[in-house]
Amino acid sequence: MSKSILHVKIKDTIKIIFAVTVMVSLIALFIMFLAPSIENTIFHHNMRQETNIVVNSIHREATTISTSYYHTVAVKSDGTVIVAASSADFEYNEILDWYNIVAISAGGHYRDWGHVVGLRADGTVVAAGSNDHGQINVDDWYDIIQISAGGRHTIGLRSDGTVVAVGHNNHDQLNVNSWRNIVAISAGRGHTVGLQSDGTVVAVGWDTSGQVRHTRGWSDIVAISAGWHNTVGLRSDGTVVATREDELISNITTNVSQWRNITAVAVGTQAPIGLRYDGTVVTTHDEDLSGWNDIIAISARERHVIGLRSDGTVVASVLENVQPGNVLRRIFNPDFERELPPELQVHDWYNIKLP
Repeated sequence: MSKSILHVKIKDTIKIIFAVTVMVSLIALFIMFLAPSIENTIFHHNMRQETNIVVNSIHREATTISTSYYHTVAVKSDGTVIVAASSADFEYNEILDWYNIVAISAGGHYRDWGHVVGLRADGTVVAAGSNDHGQINVDDWYDIIQISAGGRHTIGLRSDGTVVAVGHNNHDQLNVNSWRNIVAISAGRGHTVGLQSDGTVVAVGWDTSGQVRHTRGWSDIVAISAGWHNTVGLRSDGTVVATREDELISNITTNVSQWRNITAVAVGTQAPIGLRYDGTVVTTHDEDLSGWNDIIAISARERHVIGLRSDGTVVASVLENVQPGNVLRRIFNPDFERELPPELQVHDWYNIKLP
């Protein structure tokens, strides 16, 4: 081989080695600068996923389970409804004939026997129970994606973000015609609350304890629940805000401000209930719900709370601290905890539709 040919081959080899070195260096630099971006993207993607879990969990606060003063209802996986009740006046057989139900809501006031509203998969609504104020006149509703039964009124959210309402309007709780861009609704005893797409809240109706006016400054809200004298909101970061202007519930705001990792909220007469990300449940009355786990949805009303487990079973508990007299019942009757009222006899329920 001549020296000239060898020289050319050496030069070609050097060029190849140089090119490979440059390529490897560029790849290393690319990875070094891109890795943080990828990690950041994954982090924010995961954060969005967690936020979506919060957003999708609420109403989803009990779309398929709901409890009221005298009755608890749930949607089974086959679209039928199951009922536990203590009021003999309610025509429950009518509810048991419902079909193709995807969401349920129980309402009523402690002085009457209440009403139940069901949402069908086609966006129509069925209702049964007390109709002294027209609260079950929902036959002409259509394109509904969410329902909520209040004390003596019923509200429905349409897919276009508007809201319809029927029933008692003594506190202007039905004045929702002007609402727009609503993504979630909740009916309390005498007030109505709507969550707007920008994370702010609108509310009308009974405002004895600030349950309406004290929601006006809220922001970054992803879920709401309206109770008797109060309203509770869940923020996207998993913290909770609550209205209160009443001695009976003076500890609520302080207590909920300490909650973290909440994915759903519910509220009855006084006590807000929070569902944690890990499936456990917390209340403002330090109720012992330590045995509750794997909970994916909650519903509360007046004196009690129910929870839906991921296996389709249901648990229930009386909030004894809400009713001081129950403490005496515990002292004189050690079996009090096991004596759930008829409307909470849900221990044998199974195959409940998951939200």
